[in-house]
Amino acid sequence: MNSFAATYPFPAHQEPTSMPLPCSGHRIQTTLLHRLDIDQWDARVPASQLVGLGEALDAAEQLRARREFLEGSAQNLEREQVMRERPEAFGVVGRVVLGADNVFWAPDGTRSSGTLDLLGPECIDGYQQIALIARLATELSPEYLDRAVLDVRILTGSARELARSEYDRAHLYCNLTEPQDLLVRHPIMLRLVKQFSNDQCHFKLRRGERRGPHREGYSIGEATTALALFSQEPHPDLAHHTLEDKGRQEIWQNPSGQAFHTLFNERTQATGVRIAITFRRSVLDVLEEMLRHRSAHHWHLLEDAPDLVVWAVSRQLPIDWLHYDQRDPVVPEWEKILDNEVTALTQRTAERLVHAYEELRSKGVYKRAEVRELPYWHKLLKAAGMSR
Repeated sequence: MNSFAATYPFPAHQEPTSMPLPCSGHRIQTTLLHRLDIDQWDARVPASQLVGLGEALDAAEQLRARREFLEGSAQNLEREQVMRERPEAFGVVGRVVLGADNVFWAPDGTRSSGTLDLLGPECIDGYQQIALIARLATELSPEYLDRAVLDVRILTGSARELARSEYDRAHLYCNLTEPQDLLVRHPIMLRLVKQFSNDQCHFKLRRGERRGPHREGYSIGEATTALALFSQEPHPDLAHHTLEDKGRQEIWQNPSGQAFHTLFNERTQATGVRIAITFRRSVLDVLEEMLRHRSAHHWHLLEDAPDLVVWAVSRQLPIDWLHYDQRDPVVPEWEKILDNEVTALTQRTAERLVHAYEELRSKGVYKRAEVRELPYWHKLLKAAGMSR
């Protein structure tokens, strides 16, 4: 245990018979140490050196941490798994930030490491890592723990006050990682980006706005929804799931899952993505034009559930050939289908669904919002004779 105790002299207002004010301390042996200025140190610290900070029952209170250990949280369970299975990766992400009333340095004979004695240590950020290390120390040896090396910043004086203030506000301006952000590592996505680029077309994987002039192209969100609508799934469940960002994020979160693999697999080609998006846009344009002339009564279905019509239209197209090489003579002539068939096909399909909707409404009272819900999609498709 690397803790020690120290005492301050009696304050001027304190009676001689009073007990001295205790000040806890902690000693850290570093593997790399750099002094930034008079109030700041950066250190590389083996995990076992932090055990003493977190092993007390009231460690969070002693260290003035913002939270107790969040046992059972998804993040801490993941951290624990990393420590058990890949300890070298435990300290790669994030930094532990400690404050101290004072810091004493004892060199170990080198210019880049040594021992730090912290008087009055405080955990400004990183208590969850410290507490987890202390808990795992009851099972794992110091040698095993030391395979994890953490970045630790130690602050005193005004630097400590500034860090405490800003880390307390960090939740206001830290952009959390979402599943979409990790798609840039996926080999299928990288292949699609390259294919689109070769066709002088932009395929946007990343969230946010790019600098410079706006570039026309396609986004991963639109591609995911379009591919789901034009997939070979016998039911519209997957397509419906992709209509909102939450559903798309759930699919992107699990690249090994069935839903992701249905949409993005070794057969998925940029050409197929472009066809699905183009046809969806075309169908939606036709529905918008229809609504200009037929917006009363049950035609609001086309406004409230337009992608239901897109899905029903796609069932009547040769979607099995979506990702085939367009130079193959047996592949459907998608451009001719788009120019010559989609408008009439969309109109017929829309009229059929609206008629089924009208029949369903005549048998009872339904809320308008229900047509946006998946169970009602199934009911409408069955009434229109379009379900498999």
